[in-house]
Amino acid sequence: MTHIHIDPERCVRCGQCADNCCVHALTQGADGSVIPNDNCFACGQCVALCPARAVSMAGLEMPVEYERDRFRLEPEILLNALRFRRSIRRFTGEKVSRRELELLLEAGRCAPTSSNSQTVGFTVLDQEFEVLRPKIWESFARCCREGGRVLLLRRYEDYLAHPEEPDTLFYGGTQMIAVTAERPVDAGLALANMELMAHALGLGALYCGFATRAIDSDLELRAYFGITERRHLESCLIVGRTDLRFHRTAPRNPARVDWR
Repeated sequence: MTHIHIDPERCVRCGQCADNCCVHALTQGADGSVIPNDNCFACGQCVALCPARAVSMAGLEMPVEYERDRFRLEPEILLNALRFRRSIRRFTGEKVSRRELELLLEAGRCAPTSSNSQTVGFTVLDQEFEVLRPKIWESFARCCREGGRVLLLRRYEDYLAHPEEPDTLFYGGTQMIAVTAERPVDAGLALANMELMAHALGLGALYCGFATRAIDSDLELRAYFGITERRHLESCLIVGRTDLRFHRTAPRNPARVDWR
């Protein structure tokens, strides 16, 4: 349980933290002082909102102070970044640095989660990628045989014929981040954050649905990635460097919107 601490010497008794708390973990007394209770689910909004830095939470990271020049993102720049991102299917095979991987994971960690559960898990397949690559391919092939997917099975046959070349599952990528969660939306939001961070780092990224299904269909792979009946593998994000250089955004269909 996370405990909220209110520093009485710093508190200016504005009541903003109590007014904003959606689970009523903070109440303001008649004298203006704020009293915490056990309802807290550690969203941290009271810490972020306090103008006097009087609120803290034991055991959690130190907050970063807001500075407009470091935090403000112009809407048009953000929208262009969203428009410009692409699914990459041509990686050079060059490894992404540990620092870049950590930034991707931090972006995923910062994504919102249902009821602030923060139960999203990340498995970075890096040093053991080449060990797991044939196992994932074998499970993919087994799924294809069971489903009668003859055309897809040819991908596996091509991989067996030329295992040293970029294949049509990982496309030359040599690092992958598998994301698990108890709720699909939590993992999906984390993955979206990570892909945008990859774009900001100048990296390529690909949501690999085939690898996800292959892993989810094999008991040994499920155990390796920590998949259980409660914790699901939502997607695998292949990350790496690419020599592709896009010169403009790709066209898309208009949004389907009902104004009511």
